[in-house]
Amino acid sequence: AHFEAKAKGGGQLAAADIPLPLGLASICGVAAGDQPAERKKKLRSALLRWHPDKWAPLLGRVKEADQEWVTQQVKEVTRQILDEKSRFGG
Repeated sequence: AHFEAKAKGGGQLAAADIPLPLGLASICGVAAGDQPAERKKKLRSALLRWHPDKWAPLLGRVKEADQEWVTQQVKEVTRQILDEKSRFGG
């Protein structure tokens, strides 16, 4: 909720403001017991949220010193979501 409020705001963002989901068992929240339609929904939602193109407007608001690091982290999150998509068949 904190990040969403800052993102809608319009002020400058810092790397610390961005809640990166790295280090979680599943970035998109897919569980082994999920039905295929639910897995697909979760994967799609995660891809829409973390796709680098979606982040382009926000990256322009990230502190210059943090921009490269944040860009790489967003790409890593997207890569992990695509790995989950391959693994879970979404």
